[in-house]
Amino acid sequence: MIKSTHKKLKFQDLHIHSHLLSILTQSGFTDLTPIQELAIPQILRRQDLISIAPTGTGKTEAFAIPILHRYHTQEASLQDQTLILNPTRELALQTQARITALTQGNHISTVSICGGQAYDQQIEALSQHPTLIIATPGRLLDLFAQGIISFYSIKTLVIDEFDQMLELGFMKEVNQILQALPSERQNLFFSATLPNDILRIANKTLKNPLKIEIKKEIKNTAIEERVFYVDKSNKKKLIKYLIDLNPQEQMLIFSRTTHGVERIVQELRKDGILAEALYGDKSQKNRTHVLNAFKAKDIQVLVATDLLARGVDIENLPMVINYEVPDQEALYLHRIGRTGRNGVSGKAYTFCDAEDNHKWIQLQLALHKQIKIDDQHPYVLSWDQMISTSELKKGNRRKK
Repeated sequence: MIKSTHKKLKFQDLHIHSHLLSILTQSGFTDLTPIQELAIPQILRRQDLISIAPTGTGKTEAFAIPILHRYHTQEASLQDQTLILNPTRELALQTQARITALTQGNHISTVSICGGQAYDQQIEALSQHPTLIIATPGRLLDLFAQGIISFYSIKTLVIDEFDQMLELGFMKEVNQILQALPSERQNLFFSATLPNDILRIANKTLKNPLKIEIKKEIKNTAIEERVFYVDKSNKKKLIKYLIDLNPQEQMLIFSRTTHGVERIVQELRKDGILAEALYGDKSQKNRTHVLNAFKAKDIQVLVATDLLARGVDIENLPMVINYEVPDQEALYLHRIGRTGRNGVSGKAYTFCDAEDNHKWIQLQLALHKQIKIDDQHPYVLSWDQMISTSELKKGNRRKK
């Protein structure tokens, strides 16, 4: 396994094609992130990879840059296709946008194949034999079953956010795609975690893979983390209080359930706040419209389930709020990683009520740090309430 020392390497140190290097420089890319430093040279050597790194660490560019370099230098023909699998439509469209930004002034074409888009447009785009295909598993297999797309030209496979792919139940589809692809190809697996299911697939699929791991100890110092102890009944009031303190700032609020998301949105709208809900049961068209409106700053508050916790990039987002304490350390890190990106500072606030206090303590232990308490707000939960709730829960456990 290769581990990062994160020496301050620059893209020019990797001898990237001059046109691509120029685009990177114009886009503000100069120093490599740890995952880019380790992955790019290995991908250029056509090495199979398993890359483990948190979201927001530059994984998209880590695989996109060496792949595009090959096309620029004609090491790969434009007829040699690259397939990039993403777990959700939002991530697929974002990946396409980021790669398209690096393909200015050349003949490298991209297409996104995912739900919520017209079939005829996708069929027309595929008939042009695009160089890079960015897809979600379901729609890709649908078109493959109809004979609309062929995999014979796929020379490179990228599976991005692989663990989320499996969490969303795409194991069967991923295996079907792997079986249908040509055996002679480069495989690049990118994931935030490495569950056993991915290891099993990697052992069957990859050829002498290298494992690259970026440890979470590389902290994002741009994020100001705080916990707000607050009773459940006062959480919506606390949101309004924070909005009044920061009237010009946008806010992304994560809640566990779709019902909880809708309740928060309804309360905010009663106060005249421009708020929208985003979760998986919404139509693709609605989700795209809401997300684009939030990115365009037409919406002040976006309330979402964990559909947005992974990978989706919202530029210069000032604040993320955990309405409840997240169940897992990884989920906490994914959520707060929506802010404090690309060197811009951000705030990550967690609301903790009495019932969630034990979970919050366990989360801090898993994170190996103690997060500062903000007790300057008007809805601070008293320690008497905290203790009485804890004792009540103990009593209930004894009665069972």
